[in-house]
Amino acid sequence: MANGGRPNHLRTILVVGLLNVVALTLGETITRWFHVPDRMSGFSRRMLVVTDDSELPYYLRSSYETVARGMVVTTNAHGMRGADVSDVPARGVHRVLALGGSTTFGEALAADEAWPAVVERELETRTGESYEVLNGGVEGYNAGAELGFLRQRGLRLAPEIVVVGFSLDDGNVAPVMGPLGVLVRDHSQRVSASSLTNVSSLYLSLKLLPSFGWDFLSRDLSAVKRKNTSRESNLERWLSERRKSFFRDRPARRWESMVDSLRGFGEVAREQGLRLLIAILPDADQVDTPSPNLAPQEALLALCVELELECLDLQPVMEGAPPPLFLDGVHPNAEGYRVIGGAIAERLSAPPP
Repeated sequence: MANGGRPNHLRTILVVGLLNVVALTLGETITRWFHVPDRMSGFSRRMLVVTDDSELPYYLRSSYETVARGMVVTTNAHGMRGADVSDVPARGVHRVLALGGSTTFGEALAADEAWPAVVERELETRTGESYEVLNGGVEGYNAGAELGFLRQRGLRLAPEIVVVGFSLDDGNVAPVMGPLGVLVRDHSQRVSASSLTNVSSLYLSLKLLPSFGWDFLSRDLSAVKRKNTSRESNLERWLSERRKSFFRDRPARRWESMVDSLRGFGEVAREQGLRLLIAILPDADQVDTPSPNLAPQEALLALCVELELECLDLQPVMEGAPPPLFLDGVHPNAEGYRVIGGAIAERLSAPPP
């Protein structure tokens, strides 16, 4: 009887094991298909490919379309916002690579409203020649991540011009993927690209469930349009002061990292024979404001002279344009991007100074 019962016992183990595999596979498939972790937390994690690279913590998923915070985001085969382009520009086409964070990506706007698309249209109008301006902006990037993107992913696309949309937050620490599947700036919380948090949607969903509950069944928080906050709000004033204080206090490690990144841009441009333009984007409270604090621009322009970089301060250009030009304290609206794009195109259509 003992021997006769052993096959039944093994069969039971195999059946239970198979059922568990089927259940886990089904759970993983469902949570991925419906983007359950993103629906819970409100963060569009599905747009990102996470890495363990110290230079480039993440980048946009290639050939992907989704709705994030009310925006339709479509990426091409190179993981950039916009239509597909060839690996190298066609004969007679001038290729420009635009780098930056959310202010280059075009937060809350359509891709053709962000400044890279405006620059492309303006350059073709001004010069009568063919241009491709690739939007390499990725939300959250700082100067170091932008440089890493240029080295690892941008140069292979053979641009002849690189424009860095440098916001006053580019001296901040670049975020990394944290244990709850959202970006954090505390690098001690960084999780490996091969961790269950990044590999398993089912695991992350179960991890988030106690905190976020079952609301994801009725709504997708990651697709909800971001609320624009007035630059007069307490939060925006606090964030603005943090950005300004960085240029005032110059914390050693972060300041040196930013300077090294700017120096690195110059070195790459000289090595590759590229024209490099650092376009300095202002905060909202530096435009259409009596006696704005322009210390950050003064510091950056001094660095441009020291590092022999071609730089364009966009504050005077935006100061002279009719408001409103911003969605919040840092992100321009479509009209703001039109002004920015026109100024960048005007500079690029002239020879380097």
